Amino acid sequence: MLVRDAMSRGVQTVTPDDTVAEAALMMRESGHGALPVVDAQGRLVGVLKKFSLVRRCLPPYLEEVGDLLRSGVFAPFRAKVAEVGLLPVRDLMTPDPPTATEDTPLAQVAATMITKDARQVFIVEGRKLIGIVGMQDIVDAIAWPHPKDASAR
Repeated sequence: MLVRDAMSRGVQTVTPDDTVAEAALMMRESGHGALPVVDAQGRLVGVLKKFSLVRRCLPPYLEEVGDLLRSGVFAPFRAKVAEVGLLPVRDLMTPDPPTATEDTPLAQVAATMITKDARQVFIVEGRKLIGIVGMQDIVDAIAWPHPKDASAR
């Protein structure tokens, strides 16, 4: 099976100049844990992950995590979250995320996910983002090894 048989198209994206707060809201509304970052020409330049947002907010407060876990109060983090939310996505994105083409075998994409510890591989034509294959797509391909109906996309 090739990537084209399992990939999702019409991927929600952010730009390097969008704010982290805008991107976080998009993640919350979509339920996605990461968003591809594209330039004005639609070329993939990075990925913004929820983990990066949390990591950026936590380091100054690591010594308070014990108290946070006991109290459940997030007040010490609110100011840092607001500060990080004003940053441009470029400051937190991970450059050069894993990519493949439509003609890449899906097994190769699965291997990339494992070796790069990635939950998604971005599908490009040249450098232009055209889709995504996520971990669930791999699971679906294993469990139901028939290509998705192209008209359903």
